[in-house]
Amino acid sequence: MATALSEAQLREIEAANAEGLTSQEIVRVFADRKVRFSEANLRRYVQLGLVPRSYRVGQKGRHQGSRGVYPIRAVRRINLIKKLMAERYTLEEIQDKFLAFKDDIETLDDASTKLIDRFEAKLGELPATNRRERLFEELALVRRAAAELLDAVHRLEKMLIPAAGARRPRGGGVADPTELL
Repeated sequence: MATALSEAQLREIEAANAEGLTSQEIVRVFADRKVRFSEANLRRYVQLGLVPRSYRVGQKGRHQGSRGVYPIRAVRRINLIKKLMAERYTLEEIQDKFLAFKDDIETLDDASTKLIDRFEAKLGELPATNRRERLFEELALVRRAAAELLDAVHRLEKMLIPAAGARRPRGGGVADPTELL
């Protein structure tokens, strides 16, 4: 039984499910690759803020209701948690040390991308004029500023939070006798 997915597996899953996955699909993604994971784990991770919440997506057809879909980044986040737990980190340590800012950074990234895409679509509707060209130039500056902001936020996060996967001085659990001295 594997403890986590490989980078190649993660990329394959992300490419095939860009729109997100239901809780059952997430569990199946891990089970199909022989990694133990359950819906109970998913619910706990969401409650602790380790994994982003699902959002409702309407079903096609009349009176079909909606279903909860998790953003595809949830799979990568769960995988990171699985790796860190295999290194004997507790969920509380993972929450405090590694994922403290992840959701906010990802929300900032998603929101800025969505906003810039909406501006670009709106500008694309305008007639080809000098004004439109100036607005596209302004949009390019905004896009660059958003990328610089995200780069700066990632740098700050890395300065504040130790790198994920960094080795612990000991394996967790009971202290080594020499540590008690």
